[in-house]
Amino acid sequence: MISTTGSNYETNYNAIQLSLPLDLGIKIDPDDEVVSFLKALEGVDLKKYLKREERRGRKGYDNVLLLKVVLFARMVSDCDVRNLESLCKHDIRFMYIMQEETPSHMTFDRFMKDYLVDDIDHIFFDIVNHICHLMDADRSVQYIDGTKFEANANRYKFVYKKRIMNARNKLFLKITEDIVRLNKARGFDFRYHYDYCAQEIGYIVQYLMEVMVQSDITPTYGKGKRKTEIQRFYDLFLGYYCKLDEYENWLDIIGDDRNSCTKTDHDAIMGALKIDYYNQSGISTPCYNAQIAVSDGVIVNADIYQRPADAKTFIPLVERYHENTGEYPEYTMADAGYGTYDNYMYCAKNGIELAMKYPMYAKKHEAAFKKKIFDSRNWETNEQGYKVCPNGQVFDQYAGERYDESGKYLRIIQKYTSKEGCLGCPFHGKCCKHAEQERKILTRDVVLNEFYGEVDKKLSTEYGKELKKQRSIQVEGAFGVIKQDMGFTRFKRRGLKNVRMEFLIVCLGYNLKKYHQYRLKKEKEEREKLLHN
Repeated sequence: MISTTGSNYETNYNAIQLSLPLDLGIKIDPDDEVVSFLKALEGVDLKKYLKREERRGRKGYDNVLLLKVVLFARMVSDCDVRNLESLCKHDIRFMYIMQEETPSHMTFDRFMKDYLVDDIDHIFFDIVNHICHLMDADRSVQYIDGTKFEANANRYKFVYKKRIMNARNKLFLKITEDIVRLNKARGFDFRYHYDYCAQEIGYIVQYLMEVMVQSDITPTYGKGKRKTEIQRFYDLFLGYYCKLDEYENWLDIIGDDRNSCTKTDHDAIMGALKIDYYNQSGISTPCYNAQIAVSDGVIVNADIYQRPADAKTFIPLVERYHENTGEYPEYTMADAGYGTYDNYMYCAKNGIELAMKYPMYAKKHEAAFKKKIFDSRNWETNEQGYKVCPNGQVFDQYAGERYDESGKYLRIIQKYTSKEGCLGCPFHGKCCKHAEQERKILTRDVVLNEFYGEVDKKLSTEYGKELKKQRSIQVEGAFGVIKQDMGFTRFKRRGLKNVRMEFLIVCLGYNLKKYHQYRLKKEKEEREKLLHN
């Protein structure tokens, strides 16, 4: 206010308008996404996961509101933290959610690191359960599939376990040779063998340094300086120590379940993508394997795995659903990449119907494959269950068995051969791999064959055919929406925990979109029903 005394006028003004009062309820359309969003979260208690510690100083932002902003942003656009800051300042819907407060991008970043990384699993399943309740989604049938998303890592800085192992083995040979040479030259008695650890070589380095100190030998470096023999050995084994320590560090990072990692993001794996971020070449790229399970269009389960193949992700994914919900699905539909002995056995033990295709499910009906009469998979089976070759020989002679303990469950593979042998057979050259092979041996897994028969039986029904059709529609369609419509093709964060949080937020955004479409369709049907009445 400016008041001019001694004059007959007074001027009132505000140079900077700090607040613009808006009736936001009037401005927002009833069919807007934010209305569906708020209805979807009405019955979810988010406060129990987002309790803020009491601190001195200025009161912080409400964590529930921050979470709602993150989820709604992922529903309608992108939840990049700088984008969140801008939306809270300029988008009337986000102003409404945030109650006209304007958190900075650092506030959102701290919130994600301090709260969402640890509690996103519980938040995800609580929201999913509520959305399934609102949409009356049937979760007894889950359609499962996976895809690889590119990691936020340099594609040209990677480490393969096999290469490290080979390089380390070559280094072991050099170390052995030099230990023998050191013992001979200095009269030492260091042990040498086929492999070494960095700590063991470190002891040799330490001992050589002590010898140099006791002998009053000062290490010399630089051009024109002549090193003593003991220093040359010291520098040599110090290099061995550093190299072994580096190898051991990378092997520890990669672990037992992976074959590779990247130097930029240690948790990422190297895998072949159909489309990559840089040049769409399809070569090995840092990535994560994202798995989802969809029921009635809703992503009811999701997780990130460090495995290039899908087969070994099935059991952890289903077990994750069981741990969070206390139940198993009735059907788990997946493509042939999931049809393994372990996965079938897991389903059988937990009451899940066997409906996943196996690798030979489609190929065995192809005309080109059926023409391969010397492939034992095309041979007829007699009444006793034994294979009969094109020459009429019955492979009913038991030749032992093999135990496969590489998977989760023990697998017993039986071996069978024919009584007469194969040397005198006119098809010997076409049927047997080697000219000197006397008997062809067939392997049979009785349990796995029973699983295959059960799958064939289930999928041949009308219900089974519908399940196969819906699998490609629902789960592959979900990935299509995430990549094309939502624009999510590459992770922005690094580290397994951060990547999992980012992907689960994306899945929640997808589910909220689905609920919005469901709400609009439902309300339209109700309006049409009222008009007809």
